[in-house]
Amino acid sequence: MHNLQYIFETHNFRLTNETTKGLEYRHQETGDIVYSLPTKEINLAVSPLSFDIDLSQSDGKIHSTALKRFPKRLNGGKQPISFGYSFKFPTEKALSEFLHTLNK
Repeated sequence: MHNLQYIFETHNFRLTNETTKGLEYRHQETGDIVYSLPTKEINLAVSPLSFDIDLSQSDGKIHSTALKRFPKRLNGGKQPISFGYSFKFPTEKALSEFLHTLNK
């Protein structure tokens, strides 16, 4: 996990919150938030309201209480829940390349 944090830091993201459900990183220039979620793969959640990226390339919507700073919507329950778009990466290099595109 230390190696992932280094990758985020090299792309101008700083760890701002850590829970058992995920790590929250804030981009130091834009203030945009991304979440690294603990799964078998490297999984990143991006807000639909931030960054200029093609969300159709994502692995789909993800709903989680860990995404505290993301917008909320109903997802089958009675209360809205935070959601974002999931991007999964097979390698640390793939994550690094994706974070590089967010800096443009």
